[in-house]
Amino acid sequence: MRKIAAYIGGFFLLCCIGLAAFLFSAHWQIRSIEPALPTWAQLDAALQKSGGPVALAYLNTASQMSPLGELGHPGILIEWQDGRRFLIDTGMPPDAAREFGKPLELLGAGPTTTFGSIAAQMGAAVDTVKGVAFTHLHNDHTEGLPGICAAQSAPATIYQAPLQQAELNHTTTMGLVFLEEASCAREALPDNVIKQIPGFPGLVAVSLGGHTPGSTLYAVRIGEQTWVFSGDITNSLNALQQDLPKPWMYSTFVVPEHTERTTHLRRWLRELGEQQGVTVLPAHDVPAMSAAGLLQWVGITQSL
Repeated sequence: MRKIAAYIGGFFLLCCIGLAAFLFSAHWQIRSIEPALPTWAQLDAALQKSGGPVALAYLNTASQMSPLGELGHPGILIEWQDGRRFLIDTGMPPDAAREFGKPLELLGAGPTTTFGSIAAQMGAAVDTVKGVAFTHLHNDHTEGLPGICAAQSAPATIYQAPLQQAELNHTTTMGLVFLEEASCAREALPDNVIKQIPGFPGLVAVSLGGHTPGSTLYAVRIGEQTWVFSGDITNSLNALQQDLPKPWMYSTFVVPEHTERTTHLRRWLRELGEQQGVTVLPAHDVPAMSAAGLLQWVGITQSL
């Protein structure tokens, strides 16, 4: 019995050592990524482009109520005067969203409510989506992409910041699978602090790090209003405004985060949100999107 116990103990110890080494590698990588951030003046100047977008809407693919609030899985749809559209994040198909929510149900969340994939919600209008980008490569942001590309007569182009293309970890390689499955083309953005999205004036990207190595912010200006989509640096606008970190267990074991960087990013994003005419919106906070006046896609052009 002692030998059996020793074998079991040794096996358990090896598993713990392996897990620690696995997580250490991810934490070491994310802590080395701290791209430069622009000032508000620099971001403001970059957004002052003629021919900018004229409309903005969100399409929510699923929502789940948790003890921390509602967790939505939307995409952000931006439209230009000529009818071209650009999509930030693609949500998930219904079956994938329900599977994604099951572990959260064990932690006290309610069942996932699904609303259809973005491809299904847009119908024939999905052909107007000419560009796609991701705040980061977790599967709850990327899994809707193959259905979008497959439904298009001329697949859109995926735009990625160099860090998002080159720096991956075990949490983002799972989401990358759906970019590789999709029939859409992929194009790298310039390696600048503020990255202009080619062919889409008034839309820029900024590499962030913190949550994942390739986490990216997108800013867009419509008229006098600037919208900043900050991804999963926080999961809610309240956490951003109150400077609240994610739970330690999450940032250590579930998604290895650079917590000093996410603290810095929360405060930088909050300062952006204090500028006149600027609204900062985390990727999962659909109630905050609605409260800020962002319209929900209903199949017609909606101008702000």
